[in-house]
Amino acid sequence: MNMRKRFILAIICFGILWACQREEIMKVDEEVASLNFPKTKYLSEYKNDSLQFLALFNSGVEEAVLYIPVRLSGKIADTDRKYKLRIIPEESFGVTEGNHFTLETEQVFRAGRYIDSTVLKIDAKEVMKDKVDGRLYIELVPNENFEKGIDFYQYMIVRISGAGLTSQPTFWNKNSLGNYGGTYSAVKAEKFIELNNIPAADWLAPNKSVLFAYAKKTYEWFEANPTYDNGERVVFKGVVEF
Repeated sequence: MNMRKRFILAIICFGILWACQREEIMKVDEEVASLNFPKTKYLSEYKNDSLQFLALFNSGVEEAVLYIPVRLSGKIADTDRKYKLRIIPEESFGVTEGNHFTLETEQVFRAGRYIDSTVLKIDAKEVMKDKVDGRLYIELVPNENFEKGIDFYQYMIVRISGAGLTSQPTFWNKNSLGNYGGTYSAVKAEKFIELNNIPAADWLAPNKSVLFAYAKKTYEWFEANPTYDNGERVVFKGVVEF
């Protein structure tokens, strides 16, 4: 049975930014229903007008499910309504539908809601295997239930990467991992992520006991599996004794 990981990308209200955007969306004629992708910040996954999926932070996951918020302008309905999406080929690259991702172009905005989610499924295993570096440009399409909303809020970009680390993730210093693993290297950090199912670049251990256990597991793996980086054996060892 395939392991699944669900990413519930909840909307966070960031003061004036969100308040202004919410007000702008609500200015649409309330008698006319339309949908918009809110452009605010979703946890650590949101950057500008795009979401980012990193397969590296989904170790062991075969299918990841992203829930992308979509917001109603107009009256809330007491019945489900279908809405349409499309991928713009000219603005998308590096990923193949059916192999790296699945997006149903007709989805349901559920009854009684003013905000729902567009569901995007990503095959994390294939993305990692192919070392994908691509993006999807997803656009809302008017239909019999929803008219066109505000131009800026009609699309969402999803960046998908199956490559390794290109920069030091913030969790390394945030958790003082140098004390446990020694000098930072991408090889050490990637194995730490993989072995311990680290979910994000800004992860923070809930307590020292968890951090110690994760670091010890990584130390033991490198001891049992000699690994070399630029001709030198990788040793996951700092000042902390395991």
